[in-house]
Amino acid sequence: MLFMAVFTYDPQDRDRVIERRLENPEPPKGVKVKGEWFDISGHRVFRLFEAEDAAHVAATFYEWTDLGVAELIPVVDTDFAVKMFKRLSGR
Repeated sequence: MLFMAVFTYDPQDRDRVIERRLENPEPPKGVKVKGEWFDISGHRVFRLFEAEDAAHVAATFYEWTDLGVAELIPVVDTDFAVKMFKRLSGR
């Protein structure tokens, strides 16, 4: 399944976040990163990734929970979502 993660950290942890990201450039096994973006105006990182199961999702965040908070949003392609909601509504 595809997920958008929004990781928010405190300004004083900026350098630690950058350092840790440089030390761990590869995602955990079972996780495929589709894209990652650093918010240059704030203190957030956005990561779009695919994970095999809940354990792999947890592994993605575990090593970061001491530096901030991650919001996890399951996402699907818009065309897929429109077809799914149309089918669910009985149209």
